[in-house]
Amino acid sequence: MGKNRVRDNFNCTKGAMRSESSQKFGVCSSELLLTTCYLLLTVFSGCAGHKIIIIKDPLKAEEHIKLAQVYETKGEMELAVEEYKKALEEDKTNSMAYFGLGSISFKKGKYGDAEDYYKKAIENAPADEPRNAMFYNNLSCVYIEANKDLKEAERLVQRALLLDAERAGIYQDTLGVIYTKLKEYEKADEAFLSALQNAHEDAIALRYIYQHLSELYRLQGNKDRFHETVERLKGLGK
Repeated sequence: MGKNRVRDNFNCTKGAMRSESSQKFGVCSSELLLTTCYLLLTVFSGCAGHKIIIIKDPLKAEEHIKLAQVYETKGEMELAVEEYKKALEEDKTNSMAYFGLGSISFKKGKYGDAEDYYKKAIENAPADEPRNAMFYNNLSCVYIEANKDLKEAERLVQRALLLDAERAGIYQDTLGVIYTKLKEYEKADEAFLSALQNAHEDAIALRYIYQHLSELYRLQGNKDRFHETVERLKGLGK
């Protein structure tokens, strides 16, 4: 599967998704990046001249999330974590903050933390909103990487497919990986071929699918299809 398979945000496929991490929050403006993170309000009390400093965070949860996403793209993960947590201080129900923390935890191999964060994202998101399909997909990826409850992983991806047909190629690819691990090779082949049909010429999505297909054919001992898939994969790298 690979840790980079998990979707960071909604800018990761079809141009709008690379990130899919383009899942919709956009990139921070230069003004936002220059915004001071804390506003100090100084209040003087009485003739004794004692000074009281009140610290107030002027940024909204969504703005902290945008900053976090900028830090993620720069590889500054600890700063990104700080911003996601600040977002949660402003709004404990912000599903995107939980989602971001889940993706960073996944990349670090902290699958227990990633699972908890993705579940929080699902709990705090509207049940039928299409973008939330990525929460289900990424939670499924946690189970795949941890080799934990693959049938539940399958159920989660099926839920993602119901929510978001636009990104069906991503979810069908995840299904193919699950079926490969379950050694249900015929179902895996069918899922990957469906994923190819729904990839919409997205080179990044196609690269993932062909990588997983080549692994499937290797496990099946199908040398002809394995070599054919590897050649197609090489073509995408040009």
